[in-house]
Amino acid sequence: MTISVRSSNKKIEMHNTLSILLIEDQQLNNSILKSALITEHHHILNDNDSSLTLAEKCMQYHPDILIINTNIPTQDTLKELAIIDQLAPLPVLIYAKQETQSLIKLSIKAGVSAYIVNKDHSERLVNLITLACERFKQRQSLRDELNQTKTQLANRKIVERAKGYIMQHKSLSEQEAFNLLRQAAMNKGQTLAIVSKNIADTYDLLN
Repeated sequence: MTISVRSSNKKIEMHNTLSILLIEDQQLNNSILKSALITEHHHILNDNDSSLTLAEKCMQYHPDILIINTNIPTQDTLKELAIIDQLAPLPVLIYAKQETQSLIKLSIKAGVSAYIVNKDHSERLVNLITLACERFKQRQSLRDELNQTKTQLANRKIVERAKGYIMQHKSLSEQEAFNLLRQAAMNKGQTLAIVSKNIADTYDLLN
C-alpha cells in the first residue's frame, strides 16, 4: 500500500518501508521503539551530526516521517517543529512520558500529527505511523485549500485594481475594461492576474 501525502511544495510517497528520522533523549537510545521500527523493516536515518538543528536535519535528510521519543518535548523542540512545519512539512509523531493539555495544544500548533503518552505502543506502531501520516495529509490539504483561497482573493483584488485604472484612463465601462484585460491575457499567453498586476504596477509607477 502507498499513502500519498501532498504539501504545497512537494509530494511525499509513504511506502511500507519508510525513511524515518528518529530523535531520542540520550537515556532512551536503543529503545524498544527503535527496535520495533527496525523489526518493521523501516530505514532509520543516521543521526550522528550534533551540529545540525532538528529543522536542518529534516531539510538535509528528507525523511518520510519524524519520530521523537522523549520524556517531555521542550520549548526549543516545539520551536524547531514549528520551523519544520513552515519550511519542510512532514508527518511528526511524538512518544512522550509526560503530557499537559497546554503542551499537547502547543504540539498540535507546531505541526505534530500524533502525540502518544506514557505507554509502550510498539505493537501498534504501524497503525500509529499510518495515523500520523493521514492526519498530516488532511492538515496539508486544508492548508493548501486555505492558501488557494488567499491567492484567489489576492488575484481578484489585483484584477479589480487594474480594471479600475483602465476604466479611469480609457473611459470604459466595467465590462469593457474586463474584456480588454481578458483579451490582453489571451494575447500574451498569461493569466489574468499576471496581466492585471503588470498594468497596476505600471499605473502605480507613473502616478
